[in-house]
Amino acid sequence: MRQILRGGTVVTMNPRDEILSPGTVVIDDARIVHVGPDDAAGPPWPGDAVVDCRDHLVMPGLINTHTHAGFALFRGLGEDRTKEQWFASAYAPPYMDGAVPDDYYWGTMLGGFDMLMNGITCTADRFSYMATIAEAFDRLGMRAVVCHTLRDITAPLEWDRAMALIDRWGTAADARIHCGIGPHAPDTCSDDLQRRIRRTATETGAHVFIHCSQAQAELAALRTRGHRGGVHCLAATGLLGPDVVAAHCIYIDEDEIRLLAESGTWVSHCSVSAARIEGHLAPIPALVRAGANVALGTDWAVTNNGMDLFDEMKCAGVLNKVASGDPSVLPSTALLRMATIDAARALGIEAHAGSLEAGKRADVIALDMRSPHLRPWHDVAATLVYSAKGLDVRHVWVDGRCLIRDRRPLDLDVDEVYAQVDRIWTRLRATAP
Repeated sequence: MRQILRGGTVVTMNPRDEILSPGTVVIDDARIVHVGPDDAAGPPWPGDAVVDCRDHLVMPGLINTHTHAGFALFRGLGEDRTKEQWFASAYAPPYMDGAVPDDYYWGTMLGGFDMLMNGITCTADRFSYMATIAEAFDRLGMRAVVCHTLRDITAPLEWDRAMALIDRWGTAADARIHCGIGPHAPDTCSDDLQRRIRRTATETGAHVFIHCSQAQAELAALRTRGHRGGVHCLAATGLLGPDVVAAHCIYIDEDEIRLLAESGTWVSHCSVSAARIEGHLAPIPALVRAGANVALGTDWAVTNNGMDLFDEMKCAGVLNKVASGDPSVLPSTALLRMATIDAARALGIEAHAGSLEAGKRADVIALDMRSPHLRPWHDVAATLVYSAKGLDVRHVWVDGRCLIRDRRPLDLDVDEVYAQVDRIWTRLRATAP
C-alpha cells in the first residue's frame, strides 16, 4: 500500500536544498517513490492512504551519529561533577555495577523511544551487551548502526562478541540494523588492536566508531606510548578516513585538524555532552574552515539528559558562537545538514537516508507548524535549528512504517517500557551498597 503525504511544507535536504510548499511525498512499501509539488503528484490510486500534512513541515528523519541509548536508565545521575570526577567514574556508581544485560535492553527501549518521539529515526550506538541492545532497536523499528565496544588495555578484549554481532546483523548500509566496529578510544586500545580493526573494517566494509581526544587524561596516557594526541595516534595506526567517525575531538591541535580534514574522517560533535563533562568544546569552526567533515550526536542521557537533536543543533550553534567569539560561525543551514544528510554521510548511509529523494528509504518526520514559537516561518532552516523542539514532531516513519502518529506510538507498549524501567530501579536501589 502506498502512503501519500500531501499538502505539507517539504524540506528535502536534496543536493538543490529544495523546499516545496505545498509538496507531496509518496511512499511505496519502504521507499520514497516521489517527491514534488502537490500538483505534480497526480491523483491517489485505489487503496492509497492519504495523510493530510497541511500545516506540517515534512523532512527527513534526524540522524544521531553518537550515543549509548541503554544509558537512558541513568539519566540525572551525573550532575555537576568536575572533569576529574568524570574521568575517574564516568558512569553511575553504585547502580551500574548491579545492571545486567536485560536492563540495557529496556534502557535502550526507553532511550530509543525518546529519540523517535524527538524525530530521530537513525542512530549510531555502541556499548557492551550489543547483541541485546540491537534487538531492542529492531523491536522499536528504528534504523541503527550498532558496535560492540572493543578495548584491550583497560579491559579484556571481546573480539569474538564484536564479530558475532557482525555475523548476526551484517554491515550492509541499506539494512535497517547493521554493524560497525567500535574501538573505545585510542588510550584504551593498543596500537596493534587499532591496526587489526583497520584491517577488519576494510575486509568487512564496516564503518569505525571511536571516542577520541575527549579528556586531558586520555592525551597523557597516549604520550606515554609516544603519541602526541588522539588523532595523531589514529593516523599512526591507519584509523583515519571517511569510514571513521571520531566522537568528541575536544583536545586537538592544528596538525590534527589538518589530519582530520585531509583524511575525510568524520567528527561527531556532541556539544551538550562536551560542555557538561569538560566545560570545553571541540574546535568546530576551525575544523569546518579546514574542510573537515562534522556531524552531530547527542551522546548519552547521563551527560545530555535528553535525546533531542533539535536541542543539540541549537546548543551547537550557540555554544560555538560563544566559544569562537564569532556569531557568524556555523550558519543554520550547516547545522541542519549536520543532523540530516551530512550525518547520513558520516554513517555511510547517504544513498538510503538523510534526504527526501525518490529511491531512498522512507525515513520521514512531520512537525506541527502551528505552534507560536514556530511562527512566522521567515527562514525555514533557522526556525528548525533555533526554534523547533522535539515536542513539535507529530508523525514518524522509518522504512515506510509509521511508528508515531499524532505523538502516539503505534506498535510500542509504552506502559510496559516504563514498568520494566521501574522494576529495574526497584532492584538496583535495593541491592546497591
